[in-house]
Amino acid sequence: MNDLVVLPVVLVLIAVATDQSSGIGGWSAFMLKLLLLGPAIGFAVGGAGSWVMSWMDKKMSIRSEHQSLYGVGLVLASYTAATAAGGDGFLGAFAAGLAVVMLNQSLCDCFLEYGEVTSEMAMLLAFVLFGVVLSGLLETVDIVPTLGLAASVVFAIRPAVLGVVLAKARMSWQAHAFVSWFGPRGLNSLLLALLVVQAGIPGSELLLAVVGVVVMASVAIHGGTAVPVGMWYGRAAAKEVFEEERESTVAGLFGQHEGEVPFLTPQELSDLLSQPDPPVIVDVRTRASYNHDGTRVPGSVRVLPDGAIDWAKDRPTGQAVVTYCS
Repeated sequence: MNDLVVLPVVLVLIAVATDQSSGIGGWSAFMLKLLLLGPAIGFAVGGAGSWVMSWMDKKMSIRSEHQSLYGVGLVLASYTAATAAGGDGFLGAFAAGLAVVMLNQSLCDCFLEYGEVTSEMAMLLAFVLFGVVLSGLLETVDIVPTLGLAASVVFAIRPAVLGVVLAKARMSWQAHAFVSWFGPRGLNSLLLALLVVQAGIPGSELLLAVVGVVVMASVAIHGGTAVPVGMWYGRAAAKEVFEEERESTVAGLFGQHEGEVPFLTPQELSDLLSQPDPPVIVDVRTRASYNHDGTRVPGSVRVLPDGAIDWAKDRPTGQAVVTYCS
């Protein structure tokens, strides 16, 4: 969401501060390149590139380690193409990833695994480099009011904003508190401030230093509370099934969505079983959950989660099915 919402705002403000465009025509061209051209090129590169990768893998059975590198190449290609056309490379890369999902293209699981490790290493390296840069800028800030700003952001502003965002989400109060406390935070703020520095705007280095102090305070405070707060949420989740655990997608937390599976209460299921044409009850608990508690709904069919699709293929159409798990 930083790429999709915050980044365009920052880039527009940079353009205003540096007088990159003038008049209606100039601003129209700038906005078209920023919001349409770059994402369109990234979407095309991502969709076409992922299709070619999938097609080549079926034809030649490409080794997984090579596929993971091709995935990185896809990201770099979309970024470079969008930038070369005058758009924003970050939005182009974001659109490329969106294309893979929307066009239902499949990438090797190795790409996600490799990408996760690489991104973590890149973030650690980025934090080290930012630390080196900030070490020479910290003396330019007035530390007392800057720490006051950090305290306001960490303890008040960010939790309050996320509390509003999550107000209608179907989540337990524990999950609300957990998410509002921990995220989003960190590296993105430094990267956005660095864009301002690269644009050469007066006072941008002071802005980067102030943002750096806030980020360092966040890293220290949230890093120190990560384990105890995580353990607190884990203990609470072990005692009861929270509402957020029943959803498999983020969209499901914020209301009804297409294809959503309805839930039944035990009483509603009992009423259905007493009707002339009762539904088929399917126990789809994992092996660990089933072995921990072998109690089953009377008359239910035991199907492992990874075999549910194959089981459903042999069922007659139109027959009601109720699945349950723990």
